[in-house]
This record gives sequence, C-alpha cells and structure tokens, in this order.
Amino acid sequence: MNVLFLLMLATSAQTVSSATIAGQYVAVTETEYKITLTLQSKGRAQYEFVTWEADGSAPEQHEKLSGKWSRSGNTLTVQLSSGKFAIYSVVPCLSHQEFGEAGCSPGLSLVNTTLADRYGLKRFGLWSAASLKIGVQP
Repeated sequence: MNVLFLLMLATSAQTVSSATIAGQYVAVTETEYKITLTLQSKGRAQYEFVTWEADGSAPEQHEKLSGKWSRSGNTLTVQLSSGKFAIYSVVPCLSHQEFGEAGCSPGLSLVNTTLADRYGLKRFGLWSAASLKIGVQP
C-alpha cells in the first residue's frame, strides 16, 4: 500500500512539474532579433526565430523549429526533429541583469546546444513570458 502511495505521489509531482514549466519563453534583446520557445504541456516544443532590419529595409525573416521537450530535475532538454538539441538549466530566479534591469524571474539558462550560433541561443537567456515584467518597479 505504501509503495502504491509513493508511486502515485511521484507521478503527481512529475505532472505538476511538467505543467509548471510549460508555456512560452522569450529572449529579451535590444537587437533586431526575437527568440520564442514554446513548451506545450504534452511534451511538444517549438522555437520561433524572427529577425528584421532596424530601418525596415527588408521584410521580417521567420524560422520555426519543432520537436519535443523533457525535464529531469532542473535540466530541460529540447530535442528537435532535425536531431539537433538544446539543454537548459531551469532557473527559478534568472537575473534580469542581462538586459539591464533589476530583479529576476523564472527562466532557462543554456547549458549546451548543437544548434548553429546564428540562432543566438548562446547569447541570450530565455525567461517565462508569463512571469516577465520588464521596467516594473516594486
């Protein structure tokens, strides 16, 4: 009976953990560049990369990469359909210092990736869009 209870508790904790981490994560940049990572509660993942020229001289360029995500403890792995991957550390309070603000909010800090440098993952952290409040004074 105790084993069954512990098994149910472990399964419940993993479900809550996955549901909590699901959502949109965004890079905060001052460049003509936008990164959004969407983690769906069913384990699907999608990056969206958008670039543009500051002077409007060229149309926006959009690229989407899809795959799956999984979490083990504080490590989140995004495995793309192409075979490329990104591994993040789940950080409950990722500093806003990267973009010149005080405070912190939940986010993802890159540990390793096989994606090309042009995607910008090595340059920017990703913050939970739902928790990110830029420029808000306490």
